[in-house]
Amino acid sequence: MHCTDPRRFNLLVTARLLLASLAAITLCACSGFQSSAPAVDGDRQLLTENPYLHDAQRIPQQAQAAMALAHQSYMQKDFAAAESQLVQITDTWPKLSGAWLNLGIVQQSDEKYADAEQSLRQAITANDNNIFAWNRLAAMLRDRGRFEDAEACYNAAIKRWPDYRDAHRNLGILYDLYLQQPERALQHYQAAQDADPEQDKLLNAWIVELGRRL
Repeated sequence: MHCTDPRRFNLLVTARLLLASLAAITLCACSGFQSSAPAVDGDRQLLTENPYLHDAQRIPQQAQAAMALAHQSYMQKDFAAAESQLVQITDTWPKLSGAWLNLGIVQQSDEKYADAEQSLRQAITANDNNIFAWNRLAAMLRDRGRFEDAEACYNAAIKRWPDYRDAHRNLGILYDLYLQQPERALQHYQAAQDADPEQDKLLNAWIVELGRRL
């Protein structure tokens, strides 16, 4: 067990809590973006592709236009209008996983947590490989104090895409700050760092600080 500067430790914990509370606010047809192109670092093995983006379904033009309107309403914080517009989309295209994810994001922003959970689970039902929906659902469950359910959803996202750095990082935060399992936290912080073509300096600081505590 190593000692560490309490002030530095508190700053790092605060950074993790702030990051844990942040959520994507951009609504789009794919409902989030992370490069699906494999990355290589020297002699490292190629990273796997994002299964959701790799096999993305074609979005009808009408749905794209409707999604753009919902996005505009959301950015203006008119959550009622955005929700209504997205409900119309899901009614018309019920198998469009991204629309369900966006609906869940809007409902969560409007503090309609039960509705948001239902919409996020519907996004997963429509496309089990929607790792963004798994990750978003996990974060919401964590914030609601349902840590075991959140852990299961993060692991589900990682099972479907082992190189999903956001899920690894968020699961590391869950283990580190909420479940008090530093060994597992360090494992997932390192996995997140390994999956990032560009080394994250803040994440690296977490890894160093956590290693000192073990």
